[in-house]
Amino acid sequence: MWDVFVISFALTAAIGDLRWRRIPRLFTVAGFVIGLVFHARHGEFLSAVAAGLLGFVIGLAFFQLGAVGGGDVKLVAALGAMLGLSKWMIAMKGAILVAGAMALVQIIRHGAVRQTLHNMGEIIRSLLVAGMKPHPVINAQNPAAIRSPFGVAAAVGTFVAVFWH
Repeated sequence: MWDVFVISFALTAAIGDLRWRRIPRLFTVAGFVIGLVFHARHGEFLSAVAAGLLGFVIGLAFFQLGAVGGGDVKLVAALGAMLGLSKWMIAMKGAILVAGAMALVQIIRHGAVRQTLHNMGEIIRSLLVAGMKPHPVINAQNPAAIRSPFGVAAAVGTFVAVFWH
């Protein structure tokens, strides 16, 4: 039953991210807390805490660089608390692969391959010059940026982790 709940949580986040480009804070915080409570009662509490914190720290680093939105950070942390460390690692590997594929499709669909390569160079140059700060223009908060909803990729990764682990 827990696996069905976790998949439902991830699918709900994916639908919200697709439809509104938002993953609500209350939703992700509730998922985080429920995941910790579940694992406190059924074992693997330390694994859930470790995955939740690791997800938050890694997500926060990408958020600080302007690479992801805040809802994505909280979603990754909540999934960590719900899945535990080993399943979360599988889910995130799958999510990263799916997110990359989605981004590639979006880039090709918008005819933005050359612009994307240029932007990647600009981001690297900015990191070398300014350090670990977001690029002032090329970041996830730029409304003109081509974006893919990470919630969808996270849901696919979660499905893989739950049913093939």
